[in-house]
Amino acid sequence: MRKNTCGTARMIWVLLLALTCVLQANAQSQPSRTNKDPHLDAQQYMDILGQAITLLQDRYVDSINWSKALYAGINAALYELDPYTEFYSEEDQNEWKTMTTGEYGGVGALIQQDGDTVIIANPYPEKPAAQAGLRAGDAILAIDGEPMLKKTTAQVSEKLRGEAGTTLKLSFLRPYTDSVQTVEITRKKIALDAVTYYGWVSDSIAYIQLEQFTDKASLGVQSALLDLRADTKHTLGGLVLDLRSNPGGLVEEAVKIVSMFVPKGSPVVETKAKLSQWNSTFRTNTHPIEPNLPMVVLVDRGSASASEIVSGAMQDLDRAVVLGERTFGKGLVQSSASLPYNTIIKYTSAKYYIPSGRCIQAIDYSHRNEDGSVGRIPDSLTHVFHTAHGREVRDGGGIQPDVAVKPQVMSHLLWFAMQKNVTFDFATRYRHFHDSIPPVEDFHITDEDYKEFCGMMSPWGKDSLLKEYRIDLAHDLDSLRSEISEALESEIALRYYSTKGRTYKYIEQDLWVAKAKEILRDKKRYKSILKQK
Repeated sequence: MRKNTCGTARMIWVLLLALTCVLQANAQSQPSRTNKDPHLDAQQYMDILGQAITLLQDRYVDSINWSKALYAGINAALYELDPYTEFYSEEDQNEWKTMTTGEYGGVGALIQQDGDTVIIANPYPEKPAAQAGLRAGDAILAIDGEPMLKKTTAQVSEKLRGEAGTTLKLSFLRPYTDSVQTVEITRKKIALDAVTYYGWVSDSIAYIQLEQFTDKASLGVQSALLDLRADTKHTLGGLVLDLRSNPGGLVEEAVKIVSMFVPKGSPVVETKAKLSQWNSTFRTNTHPIEPNLPMVVLVDRGSASASEIVSGAMQDLDRAVVLGERTFGKGLVQSSASLPYNTIIKYTSAKYYIPSGRCIQAIDYSHRNEDGSVGRIPDSLTHVFHTAHGREVRDGGGIQPDVAVKPQVMSHLLWFAMQKNVTFDFATRYRHFHDSIPPVEDFHITDEDYKEFCGMMSPWGKDSLLKEYRIDLAHDLDSLRSEISEALESEIALRYYSTKGRTYKYIEQDLWVAKAKEILRDKKRYKSILKQK
């Protein structure tokens, strides 16, 4: 796991001083080097490091935590390779498992910082925290009697997580009440859903939101797709697959998802490693569920790795229209291996190439600038490839969408209100004074509700950030009412209908989804996009 290595620089200076002493002390006893190469090789540096550690162990003025120092050193060394090669200690095993499987032992709740307090942001439905009665906004005061005030979210999270079946006592204060409550919660194995939402955005157009490629991602997409197809109230005529801000995951899961939409035996991705015998070619090996269903795949600059395999393969095979922004550009494959003492290394083992033959890796980590930074491959050095229908596509810079759209930009005032937790606090207050709301599709805040929100914003009127962003509070609260009301409705929907309710509200307002629906409804335009230009 890549940790903060702020202490690494100090350690390097210590080692450099020690190396000087070692080299000077042993200059007479060491044989002269006949190799004219001015750089020492890796084995020589290992020898030097060993002697430096021995010297420091005996002579350094203070005691040294070698476990911590060398752990930081390993991470610093790996970072010189690329950001994706990482070391996981025995203590990091839970995070490794969560990353690859989406599972962990805990209470099933998102938490966030609110000043000196950590509060519940979203208790997942039917998970231990929600079953114990916790709500969004509840302030965590103590866990098993240990005070949690002035603790970070990472520190509180560590206390909340643990082996499934173990219990904890959590004391909390609910806003707008005076009494501290304590509940006993039994931890369970929490499985994070890769598919966080699916539903209908019109009578015939379905929507699936995929947030990660864990080992059950394809099963989630398949289940959603079959459920949508079986819905007797709708006729499935188009699909929007949302991969925005999806950082990727397992390559095999990406291949299985593509398999649901293209003929059996279609190429999806090829990985090329250091040695040819480690190369792999992935093709679809099952018959598709929906081979002809019109599709739009949504991507943005946060879509990476396996997300780019899916969107890139669907583009190269002319199977779907890709809509959004240029993707992140991660064309590197990671593998893992066990190391001694129950540790793991995740390392970059290959580059991947999608069906047109292109690699979309955007950053060349093998050539660093003098300051250690790396830059994107310039467009002028990219190459032209062709899709199945002969459309031009390029390598070296992520997946360029077939239909480019500008990102939806949040107003400064709404950003400010969210940063100061005013929108969150308003929804918490609303939940306290309203036992229920109408079905999420029918829910809207009233004039009176919005007036109350404006009242909660008024104490911030003299904040320096408002001046910095030239926000006229009274004027902007009026002119931006529509945008702010939509954000408030989404936050309130989370309180009553969990993540699915909030996502429904977001999609209802999403201009990218609206553009995708427009393309899927216009069959002539949809087909023309996928034809050779």
